[in-house]
Amino acid sequence: MIGIYGANGFIGRHLVERLALNCQAVKAVSRKFDPDFRDLFDRRVDFLEADIREPLDIAATLQDVDTVVQLVSTSSPGMKNDHALVDIRENVIPHVEFLQSCVQAGVKRYIFLSSGGTVYGPGSPVPTPESSPTNPINSHGLTKLMVEKYIQMNGHINGMQYVILRVANPFGPGQAFRKGQGLIPAILDNWQKKLPIRIIGDGRSLRDYFFIDDLISAIEAAIALSGHPNLVANVGSGEVRSVNDVIEAVEKIVGEKMVRNYVQARPTDVEVASLDITIAKKILNWMPTTNFHDGVRKTVDSLRI
Repeated sequence: MIGIYGANGFIGRHLVERLALNCQAVKAVSRKFDPDFRDLFDRRVDFLEADIREPLDIAATLQDVDTVVQLVSTSSPGMKNDHALVDIRENVIPHVEFLQSCVQAGVKRYIFLSSGGTVYGPGSPVPTPESSPTNPINSHGLTKLMVEKYIQMNGHINGMQYVILRVANPFGPGQAFRKGQGLIPAILDNWQKKLPIRIIGDGRSLRDYFFIDDLISAIEAAIALSGHPNLVANVGSGEVRSVNDVIEAVEKIVGEKMVRNYVQARPTDVEVASLDITIAKKILNWMPTTNFHDGVRKTVDSLRI
């Protein structure tokens, strides 16, 4: 059975849907579930409400789980380093406790979604391979990296299989805007509310944006990967676009120009986050298939339904 932790989030919902439609045995775990989402798959998915910050409750959900997909995170790059201690308490300690519970429960494979945009830091080669130094300059990236290291330690000591996916910037239908995270949902949220777009810096920073369906396919590939993998792989589109380029793409699709408000850049952001996805292509036998503009159009169309 596949246990999806953080199943009520943007990525989790898409993953639950894909696996359920493919008749996979799925246990979806989250602090809470929206009733409408739960009703869609209630007969095909085992839904459990549990909080990763409650070790005994979360450990009880691991019965019969062979593969864990860990999606839980309460931090974002937009938080800068203003809440580093809270970030450690919420995004390192509970995750290490959960990892230990997985080892004790006999989980065979642990799949963790890390951050491709923040674990490497400034001055990385472009595009950045997984072998590059990891020097995060924000707390979000540092906590992700710390959890990565605990996963790798347990893989070495306890023999747990792991696949760490360093993910770029996924977007798509159903992605709610949260402050500090998600450029495309932020643009669309402000567009719907007829508000100006707030742009941090000059809008020329480069990021990799890729469609949610491609990320779900990468997770599926990690679940199905044969052998005893101990793998770290970048996952993204393999292309970068500036913030200004992304806004222009959305403007073209919605048929409206948007007012832009430029504010001071953050010292905790890198100028370029470009991922080399060669390993994902070779080892996971995966590659993105959705054109960026097609993905944006599908996302906009989902708001018009």
